Amino acid sequence: MAIQAVKRRFQGGGSLVELLVSSLIGLMALGVVGSVYVSGQKTALERAKMLMLTQNISSTLQQLKEDSQRAGYDGVDSSSLMLSGASSSLYTQTGPDLLAYVYRTASSGSHTYRSVVYKREPSSVSTLGDALKICEKHSSTLLTISAASDSGSGGNCFNLFDPKQISISQFSLDSKRVKGPSAVSQWVSLSVTGQLVSDTSVEYQTSIDLMQRNWQ
Repeated sequence: MAIQAVKRRFQGGGSLVELLVSSLIGLMALGVVGSVYVSGQKTALERAKMLMLTQNISSTLQQLKEDSQRAGYDGVDSSSLMLSGASSSLYTQTGPDLLAYVYRTASSGSHTYRSVVYKREPSSVSTLGDALKICEKHSSTLLTISAASDSGSGGNCFNLFDPKQISISQFSLDSKRVKGPSAVSQWVSLSVTGQLVSDTSVEYQTSIDLMQRNWQ
């Protein structure tokens, strides 16, 4: 019986260099994927911050615009109401900037008139943002601008935004009187700029136009 010689076959394994190269490529791929993921997360976070800031400021200004359309409304007399000492129904002031108006809510009594003032107030605490405040008061008589602008009898002033989250760096007003054939109205351009207290690079600026509806 013939015996066939057995030939040895050697199966070579991967060298150390090849192993290191493949490991390096794997690490590089993992690094790229990780970098893309982190970048995507950062972008999503920035967008979320901007969206929160934008929605807060925009919704507040929309409410301001809707309520200010009632400025000067009387319902009893044909004339347009104004705060005592004001020169127009939509009263604006600079240094400090504020917007003030009044309208009738009842025919008589302690809640006859509702006075509204919007004003910017710098923060005295470094960890809190500058405020955009609204002062609301009900009274039986027309208040002065000063009385309507401070907390006290008839109502209080409060911040429209959380001072730990949002800081209002600008609240500016530009007012013009518009003369018609038989009446004088008023146009007010209002601009607001706000930032996040935790990240001032996230900033939003917007403006709205207000037109007096209850003509003088």
